Amino acid sequence: MESFEQSPDQLEQFLGFMEEDLANVRRVLEFCEAKDLDTEFIVHGKGETVEESSRKTGTPPENVVKTLVFVGEDVFAVLCPGDRRVDEVKLSEVTGSEVRMARPSEVEDSTGYKVGGVSPFDLDIPVYMDSSIPEKDFVKPAAGSRVVGVRLSPQDLAEAVETQKVDVTSK
Repeated sequence: MESFEQSPDQLEQFLGFMEEDLANVRRVLEFCEAKDLDTEFIVHGKGETVEESSRKTGTPPENVVKTLVFVGEDVFAVLCPGDRRVDEVKLSEVTGSEVRMARPSEVEDSTGYKVGGVSPFDLDIPVYMDSSIPEKDFVKPAAGSRVVGVRLSPQDLAEAVETQKVDVTSK
């Protein structure tokens, strides 16, 4: 196991996240094991932005996958590359309804995950995947925590999550 350095304050924050997120990390681990996915879990310091997460994990921003939750006629998730943003006009065209980002309470209620650690795994809501994601060599979505990610192939991600591929992002 590789290590990373943390100040005492950072370690306290990290341990707090792990205590809050432990059940969800196990939920993701069990899902990945049940699907027999070839994964690598990455434990890292908390990053507030894609750029910080990228720097702390050595993952290029375009390989970081954000799982963003939206509300339209129904609640659903969109898998978006870290270097892109969801275009709500395009997303509304795909879903056939006006959409908005879910509030943190709606995210947690509909996924069981906290904002910043929303994983695409084991969701009971529809999941859309931006069409640029399958072109990547690997991807790293959150693993149910703000301090744990999971690296896998985009093909494994698409199959395990049963996504619908759509063109809904822009730079």
